[in-house]
Amino acid sequence: MAATIKARRLGPGEAPLWRSAVTKLVPEQDRSGELVSIEEAQACLADERCYLIVAMAGETPLGLLSGYRLPDVECGGSLVYLYDIEVSADHRCQGIGKSLIQSLVALCDADEVDVIWAGTETANTAARRTFETTGARLEGDSYVEYEWHLED
Repeated sequence: MAATIKARRLGPGEAPLWRSAVTKLVPEQDRSGELVSIEEAQACLADERCYLIVAMAGETPLGLLSGYRLPDVECGGSLVYLYDIEVSADHRCQGIGKSLIQSLVALCDADEVDVIWAGTETANTAARRTFETTGARLEGDSYVEYEWHLED
């Protein structure tokens, strides 16, 4: 019998679980070989503006989502940026990503967030399909990403 998969927001004291999920689910090359420290993860978990959600089957993390709430300085209220969503390669197309996003939407609704936004490459059909099946609307037809690396 397959284990039940449940997505939930992590709270203070669960930094080792978040770090374990990141290690398991985010490829090392995507994190430039770095890994969040327990102290950094704990600070995020203690910050109500951070949404760190994991999908678990028993004790095993199968998916993760991170988002961050910030004030909308143009219209008032607040926004959440869905920063990262990852699902274990051998558990994709099973509704885990959808469950993670639905958890974020429910949390944001309770926090009276006005808008959640995310970006992805136009060719990433899996992410786009997941976003669209959870109620997201396409707002553009292209995506270009820029980064400022301040530690250089």
